[in-house]
Amino acid sequence: MRIKTHLGVSVDGFISSADGRPALLSVPTFDSGVSHGHPEFIADCGAVVMGRNTFEPAVGASHWPWPDLQVFVLTSRPLPAGTPSHVVSAAKPAELLDLMRKADFEGDVHLVGGQQTVAAFRGIGALDVLGVVTLPILLGGGTCLTTAASDPQHLRLESTRTFPDGAVEHIYSVAAPIG
Repeated sequence: MRIKTHLGVSVDGFISSADGRPALLSVPTFDSGVSHGHPEFIADCGAVVMGRNTFEPAVGASHWPWPDLQVFVLTSRPLPAGTPSHVVSAAKPAELLDLMRKADFEGDVHLVGGQQTVAAFRGIGALDVLGVVTLPILLGGGTCLTTAASDPQHLRLESTRTFPDGAVEHIYSVAAPIG
């Protein structure tokens, strides 16, 4: 089991706009679940992990976004009403990682979500693959991929590909921290 991301990042380094909208949603050609290599990326995943802010909108959505995947949520609060019974949560990333390792699913784990969840799993050395899709857009502000206090991290480029809209996917394996 590897934990891996596939995040959209604007050319100026933002994963979401100033109003919290994911950078991918700012690209006119974006088609959820179809664009920018998502089908190939998710094909090897048996689970998803995310923070509460990413999870909550799914509970009230018209369709469940992860019908065939085990779902894990990093949160210190109880899950909202209407959460499917198979969703697993924990308050600490190490505890959630342990639950993921013990769970009955095959494949990798897609780390869906934002800066805090990526930082939480990086912080315990559990992020294995950083997939970044650099989007042909400048947002001018918003949320960066990492926090200002993040430790430097060596990455090893595994692959690169370009999409018809000009987006470029870089897949990195996470190497040893710098220092």
